[in-house]
Amino acid sequence: MKTSGQLLFQARLQSKLTLTQLERLTKIPKHILRSLEKDQYDQLPSTTYLQGFIRNYAQALNLDSQMTVAVFKRQFSRKTAKKILPPGLIRPLNSSRFPVSFTGPVFRLVLALCLLFGYLGFNLYRLYKPPFLTVSQPENGATLTSPVLIKGKTDRNASLKLNDKIINLEPDGTFTTAYQGFPGTHELTLTSTSRRQKETVVTRHVIISP
Repeated sequence: MKTSGQLLFQARLQSKLTLTQLERLTKIPKHILRSLEKDQYDQLPSTTYLQGFIRNYAQALNLDSQMTVAVFKRQFSRKTAKKILPPGLIRPLNSSRFPVSFTGPVFRLVLALCLLFGYLGFNLYRLYKPPFLTVSQPENGATLTSPVLIKGKTDRNASLKLNDKIINLEPDGTFTTAYQGFPGTHELTLTSTSRRQKETVVTRHVIISP
């Protein structure tokens, strides 16, 4: 059976690439590539990265990297292999830091579920959130004469009350009404209630002059 070095050497000859070219391609020094081809692992500066070197070299030569590394492992005893090849230390050439496929069926399923739950969550939020209510007139603390003009806007599907009096809304949710009162300080409480009985309350304090 051929050694990993012999497999690498024959693959390089077939590819017609020089060690200099492969040094630039793999970023592995040429003398290390030569030692890998000759199975001279004792001449390498550090045996810790042998498996990564072999895998990267095999990939650069379009050689089955897993098969080449497996051949290399069989050249050593299990005890020696554990010293030389701590698992997880070497990242293969052009491999991702996170080995996740963003095109596989699992990713597409997770993405679809995220979109579905996001859509459902958004619609539930819209369904159960209190209606918006803005009052553009009058300003809080304003001094006015009776009748006091009240303007604003709320959710078009909500119901609106002014101090327990129902206020009619326009189709777009805007409203205009008048408040009659005696001279003095008055509290105007507008309550907008959604179909789910969620309420938004805005209060204005005005002073009606004689």
